[in-house]
Amino acid sequence: MAQLKKDPKNQKKKHLLYDMFNPKGNGKGLTKEQARQPRNLRNFFPFFTRNFNIMFALNIFAFLGNFPILFGLFALTGNLNVNTTAPSSSLFAPLYGAMTAGGSNPVTAALFGVHGIQTPVSQPTVATYVFFGLTLLTFFTFGIVNLSTAYVMRNIVKGESTALISDLRYSIKKNWKQGMLLGFLDLLFLLVIAYDLLIFYLGSSTALYSFLFGVMLILFMIYSMMRYYLYILLVTFDLSTYKIIKNAFIFSILGFKRNVVAFFGTVAVFYLDYLLLMTLFPVGIVFPVLILVSFTNFMGIYAAYPKVKEIMIDPYYVSDSVGAKKREEEDPGEEAPEEEPIFHDQG
Repeated sequence: MAQLKKDPKNQKKKHLLYDMFNPKGNGKGLTKEQARQPRNLRNFFPFFTRNFNIMFALNIFAFLGNFPILFGLFALTGNLNVNTTAPSSSLFAPLYGAMTAGGSNPVTAALFGVHGIQTPVSQPTVATYVFFGLTLLTFFTFGIVNLSTAYVMRNIVKGESTALISDLRYSIKKNWKQGMLLGFLDLLFLLVIAYDLLIFYLGSSTALYSFLFGVMLILFMIYSMMRYYLYILLVTFDLSTYKIIKNAFIFSILGFKRNVVAFFGTVAVFYLDYLLLMTLFPVGIVFPVLILVSFTNFMGIYAAYPKVKEIMIDPYYVSDSVGAKKREEEDPGEEAPEEEPIFHDQG
């Protein structure tokens, strides 16, 4: 029996959510010409917009994966606290005691009218502390979310097609133990830097604290650039956690030009979100949930991976013989000579 030809115009168009979460592949790979394009500022937005659906999905995944943060945010709203009132003046207690012991008179009554004013107070309860405690579970999810999103973004920068669900599952299955350890150290260091910045900023009226605040800003900038490399090195090479951190520091210096552009680009995007919070609050709240995290993380991966490829990957795909080519320039039909591997690429 004859069959009707499939007319593409009559085929039902798949929904946007299908494109984002289809495990068989939804990221657009690059043509050979596109793959040869340099990963510079000019080509950043084409790379990002070409995979916007994946970036959106990764942003949602980052929030859902780090769900313990929601416990802390809910505790900060004060909905679990007990609301009461308390005197706003420190003179209330002695004045109240004098009036109780000696009786009231026009003077004490007038003073009590000033110092007896009550102010609303919100006191944390056991439930508040429990929710803050549950927030600490983020230490176990932070590294896993970062390594899996870094794996997908690295593949995008490499120019490979992406199967979002299977790529996330593969990267987590292969690296989750070391990823949890690295994520624990990463988040701990971020919290320490944030705490020091706050303390030194509040005390910046003194020369010493102003100096320490400047030092912490420099340290924050360096560590932010190190973070561009931490999870790329984790999902690409078989390295100890110590060597990952050490190499990330080295790369933060070697790739300083690219890193500093990504750093100030990230600062600019977060400042834009701050302005949105001050002017268009609903948009400022929704923006981080939808795309902000993926956008800033992709900046770091886009800046970092070409340097890793140049220094740690390409040299080992180039033979000393005359006429050798880099891996991306080799003829697919040619067989590469067998050599003892110097490092292990994890995908």
